[in-house]
Amino acid sequence: MAYCRLVFPLLVLSVVNCYASVAPVYMWGDLPQHLSEANPLTTLNDEEFAQILKEETAESLVVVFAEQTLSVEDFSRRDDDGLPSFNYLHSKIGSAAYLPSVANPLEVLKTFADGSETTIDLTNAVSSDDISVKSSDKFVIINLKDALEDESRNAYLRRHDEFMQNTVSKLQENGVKVVAIYTAYSPSWIIPVSHSRARRAASRNDFIDLIGLRLHAKSISLKSRNETIPLTPLVSSNTTFDTDVMNTTLVYENDTSIMLNFVMKGGYWYFDSVTLSLSTFLENLYPVEEVFAIEGFSYRCAENVRFASVNDTRDYTLNFENLKIQPFFENTNSSTPFGDSFNCVGFFSAPIWAGLFVTFILLAITFYGIMMMMDIRTMDRFDDPKGKTITINAGE
Repeated sequence: MAYCRLVFPLLVLSVVNCYASVAPVYMWGDLPQHLSEANPLTTLNDEEFAQILKEETAESLVVVFAEQTLSVEDFSRRDDDGLPSFNYLHSKIGSAAYLPSVANPLEVLKTFADGSETTIDLTNAVSSDDISVKSSDKFVIINLKDALEDESRNAYLRRHDEFMQNTVSKLQENGVKVVAIYTAYSPSWIIPVSHSRARRAASRNDFIDLIGLRLHAKSISLKSRNETIPLTPLVSSNTTFDTDVMNTTLVYENDTSIMLNFVMKGGYWYFDSVTLSLSTFLENLYPVEEVFAIEGFSYRCAENVRFASVNDTRDYTLNFENLKIQPFFENTNSSTPFGDSFNCVGFFSAPIWAGLFVTFILLAITFYGIMMMMDIRTMDRFDDPKGKTITINAGE
């Protein structure tokens, strides 16, 4: 029980700290020293802001104008005519201190006043002309709570700008050293924090990074008669190679392993064969279609690449689905990339051959038509207008 009484206040303090109000602070008036520009990317904590107050408000009347909500964006707000909401504050920017992000500024100000503050509420029931600050006061907090119904934000802030100008000007005309502070209890612009969880399928690890070999296959399966056995998961691997020959052994569960055999000849590498090792025997499988590429190139085939046995008594077929493979015949690591791909589909595929065949037929028809047109000859004899008219009887 005592443990719960200790933990609960700590949790409450943590939650309160996480949701601390952050608001801008604008200071002007009889400041003893001009502050350097604050970093807009950081938030001043309680101790830092209290130290600034101690340095800037010594022997001066402090008048705090406290909005209910205020954000940095409000200082650049303009109406439809392009007029700013803070004409007075903009005119004081040269001698003012602007802190764009301060944590709990009103709480720090009240703590700094240490109970000596005078609090005045400006509401709709009280006219701004009736608000007066005595020169004998040392710390005054004026809560601005006079929002009117159907009043725009620009008009609301412009009224407060004029009120602050009148209040500070009257005190300074009476010879009172004044430090005015404009801030708020909470920000007016709050970006809601959304929490979402995206469901994603577990990524499939189709890449097999081995020493001297890069291999990618969607699946590797072994077919024996009517039974198909997927080879997964990979338990261990081993690679041996020299300048012309490389053998990579992949060991799977149930005492099944395959040895991938590669040879280098005449500037080309060949995926020569696969040695299938089951628990009781060995079987050499050979590619149904030759698998090869230029040295330094990878082999890519979206179709199934099959290695089959030539023994009629034992019918085994090893199938690589969506294969991309490249042996390097030297030591490599996981960062070694694939070379340019040599695709299993040739340049003259069936659709290309069909297109060429149709094109040749159309060209032949066009050529025949042109030849027929060129073979048309003119008549050898025409009517002579001065000679006898040629007549052809119907009987003839």
